[in-house]
Amino acid sequence: MKGGKMKEELENALKEIWMSLNETKKDVSVSEFSEDIIRDLISSGYILRKGDKIILTDQGGERARKIIRLHRLAERLLNDVLGMGETHVEESACKFEHVLSDEVEEAICTLLGHPGVCPHGRRIPRGKCCIEGEEEVKRLIFRLSELSPGEEAEVKYIVADDEISSKILAVGLLPGKKIKVIRVFPTFVIQIGNTQFALDRKIADAIYTLRY
Repeated sequence: MKGGKMKEELENALKEIWMSLNETKKDVSVSEFSEDIIRDLISSGYILRKGDKIILTDQGGERARKIIRLHRLAERLLNDVLGMGETHVEESACKFEHVLSDEVEEAICTLLGHPGVCPHGRRIPRGKCCIEGEEEVKRLIFRLSELSPGEEAEVKYIVADDEISSKILAVGLLPGKKIKVIRVFPTFVIQIGNTQFALDRKIADAIYTLRY
């Protein structure tokens, strides 16, 4: 495949394959894509064909993970910083994901506080800057599980798998939320506004906050 449009089609197919295999846990059939797409994915070293099933290579998995990271960071940028409505975020992010450089990717991620999920609640794969950023701000940023009763903090970012992220989102603990710790034993109890919530340790460990 040649040209920018063809590259986008190839990367979009790779992204779909990765999400099916890793997020929805479904096998992917070669019949879901054109023969041209399958041929170019194989020749690029991104996939292997096993019968009628598609298997991602290490190279393909890494590339797909990168594309998804860029897409979901772009969604957060468009939604959180530019205030773009949800109906336009997806389409615009699809364009961004194919043109962002590594430097711009890290700058956006740092600007947003290394977010753990996109506006739709889907996990954003972590990058090098996320790990380095966690080390750099370790004297300022604390896990919720490290706070003491009576302390107040602001949620900065979340590092969790899809299951824990869903539970966190259900409570409404998004970046920017102000919280107060009420109790830490036997369970963590926090207050958001006038409402109190009980959290287990896994959730408290996944939430990173800026203490007041």
